Amino acid sequence: MKRRAFIRNLALLPAVPTALSLTALAGKAHAAGLNYAAVNFTAPAVMPQVINIFMYGGASELAGNLTNIEDIDFHSENSYRTAFGNGIDRAWDPATDPFNGGNGQLTRHGCWAGAGGTFMEDMLASGDLAIYRTINKRKNTTRSHREAIFINQKGGLDIENSPGLGTRLALMLYTHRAALANCPLANGQAVGDLLSLPMPFVTFEGQTTAFARDPGLATPFELRDLSLNSNFDNPYTRNSGLSGNSAINDRIDLLVMERQLASNAYQRRFRLAVDGFEAREAMETLVGNLSQVRDAPLPFVPANDPDRGPDGRLRYPNTNFARQIQAAVTLAVENPSSLYMSVGTPGLGGWDDHNNAVDRYRQRMAQLMQALRAAMKHIRLSDRNAAAGQTPGGMQRRTDNIIINVWGDFGRLVNLNNSRGWDHANNQNLYTLGGAGVRPGGASALGKVVGTTERVGRSKTNNQYTTPTDSSYQAEPMAIAASMYRYFGAQNPQVMTADPLFNPQGDGPLDETVAGIAPMF
Repeated sequence: MKRRAFIRNLALLPAVPTALSLTALAGKAHAAGLNYAAVNFTAPAVMPQVINIFMYGGASELAGNLTNIEDIDFHSENSYRTAFGNGIDRAWDPATDPFNGGNGQLTRHGCWAGAGGTFMEDMLASGDLAIYRTINKRKNTTRSHREAIFINQKGGLDIENSPGLGTRLALMLYTHRAALANCPLANGQAVGDLLSLPMPFVTFEGQTTAFARDPGLATPFELRDLSLNSNFDNPYTRNSGLSGNSAINDRIDLLVMERQLASNAYQRRFRLAVDGFEAREAMETLVGNLSQVRDAPLPFVPANDPDRGPDGRLRYPNTNFARQIQAAVTLAVENPSSLYMSVGTPGLGGWDDHNNAVDRYRQRMAQLMQALRAAMKHIRLSDRNAAAGQTPGGMQRRTDNIIINVWGDFGRLVNLNNSRGWDHANNQNLYTLGGAGVRPGGASALGKVVGTTERVGRSKTNNQYTTPTDSSYQAEPMAIAASMYRYFGAQNPQVMTADPLFNPQGDGPLDETVAGIAPMF
């Protein structure tokens, strides 16, 4: 560097670093040097597969928790009974109203019948679902969407300098790949070379904070996220969904460019383009023929099942979100190498219900939970159908390693505001499904509701919310990420959620052995 330029740049630096600048530098240093080797790692008995569904905007907890509704309604600025019907605080009777609870909304476990609660009760009864009602932000009480999304999707409080939880998982597995070589996938085959697994990390929502890059460590190309849609279009072909001509054209273009590269004059101009074509061709080989996965027939269901189609097979609801979750579950079932998938909630709209929640919220929650009920049958019955030789090619695999997590930015106030909606708050539900074969506690970790809440706040004001009772189990949102790291082999997952500035001790995983609360009736 020339002396004059060096002096000019040097003048821009502070003479003495302030405490604030040192703090920021420390945070950047930590983020750039997250020590994945510090994880006490033991290969799991079987590789898990996790589908994380994020409700952007922050969904109200009320669909899964109407237990405080009488107190809430009494103190609310506006009447819940007027807005949602007089049955809002009465017991749901499935015999008189099996679909939407019009004669009563409170289900056996205190869920909201007309807002997906009937489907939740089905999944609780079948041992597919656990509801954690006290995922409560106390370490950082921000109600900002951006910060809350980053906390949840990065699994940490250092939101500016941290990688996403999907990226952290990829780098943890990469660091400990030697210990994973003999670990079985759900079909019994060993992991072998981690970098040879087809589609280990997939997003069905496009760019997502869950795959934010680690600023200090490059993720191997093979472990970066691959973006798919519900049609399984391969983004690495130039004309996705068409014939194989696109791949042929790519190879022709590649040959032309490689000839140009023989001339130094074109070296810089075309090198990046050639690298791009080579990467696309390599990914096409890795992905393979996705249409075979997409078109795999759904499992057979019993004759009296409400989700049975005319052909005797499972039928998902006809919604955009149901198609998205069907695609994610299909990929998980048909490709045991897909270890982590992120999904949004397309077609349901956002969950930022400041207004008009009366008209929109119940229908969206019902659509979400109905699709999840079908998804869990897809997972469970694929296992059974495989044993009966009813899957394509008689594929044999276990499916009790597949977990679905559903949560969002934060919860919402329980005061019904003057715009017929709810504003931001910090207590929310986690809906977690499946995976009895990889959860601590096994099947007993499911089929239960955990956490007890109470309403607090000044009556008839727009600052009323629920909070865990003094005796209730509760956890920070980072515990969701820590639980995932534990499923995959981290014995001390709190080191993956810690940072020296905001959360030095980190957060450990959920206690999935904690007992559920008793049903209301």
